[in-house]
Amino acid sequence: MDDMDKFIRQILADNGINSLDDDVMDNLVKEMKEYLINQIDIAAVSKLSDDKAEELKVKMEDPNFSDEDLKNFMKNSGVDLAQVALNTMLKFRNFYLNK
Repeated sequence: MDDMDKFIRQILADNGINSLDDDVMDNLVKEMKEYLINQIDIAAVSKLSDDKAEELKVKMEDPNFSDEDLKNFMKNSGVDLAQVALNTMLKFRNFYLNK
């Protein structure tokens, strides 16, 4: 189990959701994790400068542009990815805890 799984399981536990069947819980965590990762990706891309956003758009149209290329692009984009992830995770947590 990775840290994001633990994070999501803690949110569920804080909401009193801890008596689900293991398979149901695993599926719920998986779906929530996919949603959270998607939200982090959206937030990171939204932080790109206009020039970098245009550069990414062009690169994404290239069928040879791989996931690894995307990771490297974002890593070198000037966006503080750790801060974006942290802020997005806090918003996610607050949403699920109704804060």
